[in-house]
Amino acid sequence: MLKRRQLFQFAGVAVVAGTVGAAGVYYGSRRSSELAGGPFRHYPFDPVAAANFQQKLFIPVGSGPFGVLDVAGPLKIRATAASFPLLPGRESPFLLYQTEQAGKAYQNPILRIESGARFTASLDNALREPTIIHWHGLHTPAAMDGHPASTIAPGGRYDYDFTVRNRGGTYWYHTHAHELTAEQAYHGLASFFLVDDDDQRRLAKALDLQLGVTDLPLVIQDKQFDAQGKLLYKPDAHEAMMGWLGDIVLANLTPNAVQAVTPRTYRLRLLNGSNSRIYRLAFVKDNTALNFTVIGTDGGLIERPETVSEAFLAPGERLDVLFDAGQAQPGEDIFLRSLAFDAMENEGPAGGMGGMGMGRMMASMSSSRLPLGAEFNVLKLSVTAGERVVAKLPATLSQVKPIPTTGAAQRKIELSMGQMRFLINGRTFRMDEIAFDVKRGAVEIWNISNPTLGMPHPMHIHGFSFQVLERIGSPPQVAATARFGQGRTVSDLGWKDTVLVWPGETVRVAIDFAHDYPGDQTYVFHCHNLEHEDGGMMINFRVKA
Repeated sequence: MLKRRQLFQFAGVAVVAGTVGAAGVYYGSRRSSELAGGPFRHYPFDPVAAANFQQKLFIPVGSGPFGVLDVAGPLKIRATAASFPLLPGRESPFLLYQTEQAGKAYQNPILRIESGARFTASLDNALREPTIIHWHGLHTPAAMDGHPASTIAPGGRYDYDFTVRNRGGTYWYHTHAHELTAEQAYHGLASFFLVDDDDQRRLAKALDLQLGVTDLPLVIQDKQFDAQGKLLYKPDAHEAMMGWLGDIVLANLTPNAVQAVTPRTYRLRLLNGSNSRIYRLAFVKDNTALNFTVIGTDGGLIERPETVSEAFLAPGERLDVLFDAGQAQPGEDIFLRSLAFDAMENEGPAGGMGGMGMGRMMASMSSSRLPLGAEFNVLKLSVTAGERVVAKLPATLSQVKPIPTTGAAQRKIELSMGQMRFLINGRTFRMDEIAFDVKRGAVEIWNISNPTLGMPHPMHIHGFSFQVLERIGSPPQVAATARFGQGRTVSDLGWKDTVLVWPGETVRVAIDFAHDYPGDQTYVFHCHNLEHEDGGMMINFRVKA
């Protein structure tokens, strides 16, 4: 198996100058001070060390940073540069969405709105570079979606006006600026977009859930910081190709976060907001994985609760879970942990490297101290004394009608590498090129395959949701959790907009392209490894009227 740097070399890309020391540490020209003796060399926020988890989890409530804003009228959103104390006692340059409502100011607000309501907002670009907002997972006309072609220049304005047609669920919004998405999202341009409906209210009432108390939106991100505690984003050519990894893990922008809980059920709306890191999540006590219940995925609630002990979460994906903290006694700690897994980076068919045997020749040389697939902690839950409340879960959460696929057209989508970049059906992104047309109202089955030299890819579609029909050729670590028929895992249930496709795997998804927007509509389909997206792993598809 080849590691990150090895594929980079094999692909023939020029490697940034640097040497490998005896201990296997990369001392590149720009990183020698950062990794070989700088103030962070002792790694005080190391997420592997359980003892480091002492920072109180930031919980979004009220106004201010990440405040919950119940949308009650048109919004004026301003994208601007600011600073934010990501590390204790330090300010980091940050990018924010600012808005006001009813005399209250919000930064990166968690927008909450009723399904079926009208959403109206203007985006003013106060940055020094172009930007645009994509409403991730929402079904909108193409002009409202945040296509890269809609990117506005500094000083520009973009007006949004659409009806929220999605069912209740945990969606989000983030920058989709052409070739600037990765850096802008990494520096802060992202937040939640929560949609309410009757199903959501019934669940909250049945389980006595309160947003910000027992119902916690939780965005997971990995960041790097320089010697002054400021956000570091300086991918070399290798990291731009493979994806930027951090080594300090933030839960709601809190490093080494801890949250006090009582012995009752909590809802965690998990969002992977990282640029490229995949998480294999579990709740762990004394190195034993505890059960948790999945109630929703990208597009809202699934049909019935499903109990599991682990789940993969790729960039852009959401997983809505219930966790019973009463599985531990007061005084005990439980960790939301990313378990170790095989990152499967740069794998191809057996012998695909021509017998070169390069798989173990050298270690990965990413600037991150936390390799993809390493085991580390995300959040500590400290159980405190309180009334034991045992939740009685409803047998049915929602109705998810299967997309009728009889007679559906089959479409081949192949992920590959060429021209020293990752491709979709042999194409790299060109703004005005349409990869294929789909007829409005058609149902298609996309067979998304990742057959050759490559890595896992989280694939995201704009404008529509899909249903995962089948996984074929899954690696053992995925197949071991595939107990939901046709090779599917718990993350594949319900309505999806992002799906992780592993090397050697084909994922079959059904998409219903029905809508009533006038004229042709052009959307994008891309990898949500944000460096891959900016590098051109994206295509346009057009829905013909």
